[in-house]
Amino acid sequence: MDEKKFKEIIQFAIQREIESMDFYDRASKLVKHSGTRDLFLDFVKQEDGHKRKLEEARAGKIVLEKIEKIPNLKISDYMVEAELKPDISYGDILRIAMKREERSVRLYTDLNQKNQDETLGNLFTFLIQEESKHKYYIERLYDDEVLK
Repeated sequence: MDEKKFKEIIQFAIQREIESMDFYDRASKLVKHSGTRDLFLDFVKQEDGHKRKLEEARAGKIVLEKIEKIPNLKISDYMVEAELKPDISYGDILRIAMKREERSVRLYTDLNQKNQDETLGNLFTFLIQEESKHKYYIERLYDDEVLK
């Protein structure tokens, strides 16, 4: 992959992580339950960590991480996304978060499938895993607290 294309892909992924950080920060201010607020603030930190990894990759430094298999409950597959607004319900915030993570997993999966660079492939595999963890955690919350 040529360097220009590589940097464009990385910059696009960095922008997506910044958008996710912004979403979770805004969502943390809208939820009433302190546990969910803390979860979303933790997601802000994790998304910032992903952004930093992408920035390291852009600078030519990629550290490989342990890759795990993350379950997919597929709850978000059957949902329509809501809009983030001040009077949003807890279930709708979780639904938006699930759909965002689902799109992130799909984005990194698509980028990885088009990629031919092994090191970049390892980075995308790591990011797929991390976004899948978020999606799985949010789906479990939704199943336990909204669908119960």
